[in-house]
Amino acid sequence: MLYHFWPKRVPGGFIGVDIFFVISGFLITTHLLKNPPRKLYDLAVFWGRRVRRLLPAAFTVIILTTVGVLLLGPMTQWQANGQSAIMSALYVENWNLAWTSVDYLASTAPPTALQHYWSLSVEEQFYLVWPILIGIAGLIVRKHWHRFRRVAGVATALVVSLSLAYSIYLTRIDPAQAYFVTPTRMWELGAGGVLAAVYPSLERRLSSVPAVKVALVAVGAGLIVWSGLRLTGDAFPGWIALVPVVGALLVIGAGPADYAVSFDRFLKWRPFQFLGDISYSLYLWHWPAVVLVPWALGHPMTWPIKLATIAVVIGLSWASKTFIEDRFRGSHPLGVPLRRTFIFLVTGMLVTAGVGFGAIVVTQVIGKPNQLPTVPATAVCIGAAARLDPACAAGDPHGSGLLMTPLQAAQDQNLAYADNCWWSQGSPDKYPICRYGSTDPAAPQIALFGNSHAGPYLNPLITIANNHNWALSTYLASRCYPSTLPLDFPDPAVQQGCADFTTRSIQDMKAHGVQLVVMSVRSQSVPLANAGTDQNQQLLNMDNDLLNLLTNNGFKVLVIRDVPYPPNSVIDCLSENLSNVGACDGPRSSRLLADPLFSAAQASTNPAVSALDFTDAICDDTTCWDVVGGVIVYFNQGHLTTTFANSLLPYLEPAVVAALP
Repeated sequence: MLYHFWPKRVPGGFIGVDIFFVISGFLITTHLLKNPPRKLYDLAVFWGRRVRRLLPAAFTVIILTTVGVLLLGPMTQWQANGQSAIMSALYVENWNLAWTSVDYLASTAPPTALQHYWSLSVEEQFYLVWPILIGIAGLIVRKHWHRFRRVAGVATALVVSLSLAYSIYLTRIDPAQAYFVTPTRMWELGAGGVLAAVYPSLERRLSSVPAVKVALVAVGAGLIVWSGLRLTGDAFPGWIALVPVVGALLVIGAGPADYAVSFDRFLKWRPFQFLGDISYSLYLWHWPAVVLVPWALGHPMTWPIKLATIAVVIGLSWASKTFIEDRFRGSHPLGVPLRRTFIFLVTGMLVTAGVGFGAIVVTQVIGKPNQLPTVPATAVCIGAAARLDPACAAGDPHGSGLLMTPLQAAQDQNLAYADNCWWSQGSPDKYPICRYGSTDPAAPQIALFGNSHAGPYLNPLITIANNHNWALSTYLASRCYPSTLPLDFPDPAVQQGCADFTTRSIQDMKAHGVQLVVMSVRSQSVPLANAGTDQNQQLLNMDNDLLNLLTNNGFKVLVIRDVPYPPNSVIDCLSENLSNVGACDGPRSSRLLADPLFSAAQASTNPAVSALDFTDAICDDTTCWDVVGGVIVYFNQGHLTTTFANSLLPYLEPAVVAALP
C-alpha cells in the first residue's frame, strides 16, 4: 500500500506481494499437511473453504470498482477496465496483464483499477493445483504414512526448483511477461510450502537456541527492508526475488519468540494486529482508490489527500472484513450442502463478469468507438491545415470544435495494424511486408521504413502512390527500429531478429528496385546495446552510418522528423476535458524529443538524403497541441491518428515527389 501511494519513497515496495506469496504458501501447505486430501470430496471441501473465504469480498470490490470507473473515469478507460473486471472475476487477470505487456500499444496504456487482482489470480491458481500435488504425495506413501511429510517436501522442492529456473530464464528474455505469469511465481508460494514441510523439525532444533532465532529474524527483516528500499523492479522476479523471499522464510522459520526483545512483541502491537486482521480487504480496496481518486479530483493526489484516502480505505476494509469476510467464514455459511458453495462460485463469477461485460457494452453504445470520424469534403482549416495553410494559421489552432470523439480517435489507426504489417518481438523470425499501389513491375517503387512512428504515414503514402501509379512496400517494426548496431533487447533471439529486420528489409528493397525510402522512427524506446553514457551521440553516429548504407545501395532517402511526444495518454486527458481541450496541451520544450535520425539527415550533404519536419503542424514556439484543426492528433500517447496523418497529405506529397528520382 505504501508503495502504491508513494512509489518513489518506497521504490521496492512491490515485494510485499512476494512476501504475501511466501506466507500464503506456508499457511496453506501447513494446513494441507495436517489435513491431506485423500479423496475428491476432500479437495472439494478445501476449495469450498477458499471460495467462501476469498471470493465474496473480491466480487464486491470488482463490482463496486467497475461502477466507480463508469462514474468517475474517462470513457476511454471503460472498456479496458471492463475487460479487467471480467478477467479478475475469472481469476486470470495475471494472464491478461502478461498478454498486454507484450502488446506494444496496450503496454503503454494506463493501469486499470483492478490490475492488482493479478496477484490474487496467481494465488487462486496455486490453490487449485497445490492440494492435488499434496494429495498425490499422500497416494504415493499411503502404505508408509510416516514418510508423507518428507515426500511432500521433496515434491514441493522439485516444483520450486523448476519454477525458479523458469523465472530466471523468462525474466532475462521477457521481463514484462515474467512478472505476471503463474509459472514464474509458483516457486515463491512453493518456498513457503517447503518451509511448512520442514518446520516441525526446524522448530525443535531452534527452541533451545533463542539467540539463533533472534538472529534469523534480524537478518530476514533486514533483507525485507533492504528490498523495499533498494530494489527497482529491473530483472524481477528472477533470481533477485530470492532476497525478499529468503527474508520472509527466515522470519517465519524462526518461529514464535516471546522474549523481552523479539519480533513477536513488535507484531503484537494492537495497530499491527488490526492491520493484519483487515489485510485482505485492505489489499482489495487500496488500489482502486489509487486509480479512482485522481480521476474524481481531476489531478494527482497530494500528501494530505493520500493520508485521507488511506484512512477511508482502512475504514472500508474494516467494514468489508466485518460484514462480508466474517459473514462467509466457517463451514456452512451458505447452507449445509457443499454444492451451494460452488453454485455461489459460478453465480458470483457470472454476475461479476457480467458487470465488466456491461461496462464494455456501455462503451460501445455511448462512445461508438467503431464509428470512425468522417471529415466533410468541403471542410477547410481541418487538421494540419489549421497550422500549415497560411489562410488558416491566424485562427485558433484547436479549431472550432472536435470532429471526432476520443474513443473514435483511439480506433483511428493506420492500415499497418489491420493488415498486420509489423515485425514484432513475439515473432522475431517473421518479417511481414505489405504492398500497395501499382502492381506494374515497371512502376516506380517507394518504401516506408521504420517503427510504429512511421506507421501513421502509411495511409497518406498509399494515396500518393495511387495518385502517381507508384508501388509502395512497407518495412515496419514494433518498438525495434532500423539500425546498423544491435539494440538492447534482453532476449538474444529478439535482438538478432531486430538486426535481421534491418538487413532483410534492405535486401528486399534492392530486390524490388526501390528508388525512394521514406523513414521515421522513435529511437528513445530501445537503447543501443553496450552504448556509452551519451546515447544520443551514439545514435547520431549510427544513423549517419545507416543513411550511408542506404544511399550506397542506390536509394534516395526522405526522413520525417518524429512527432512531439506527450507525457500521458492524450485520449484519456481529452475524454476528461471535452469542454476545454486546451487543458491537455503541453510545453514544446518537454515534448519535442531529440531525433538522431532526423538530425543526421538534416546535417547530411548527400544530395540523395532529404529531411521533412511537421513539428509546426502540431506546435508553435512554446506549446504543442493535442487537438489541431478539430482533429485529435494522437490515438494514444504518441502515435498519430490516421485522420491527422491524412491531413498532412498536401504537405507530404510535394516532398515525396521532389525526393523521388
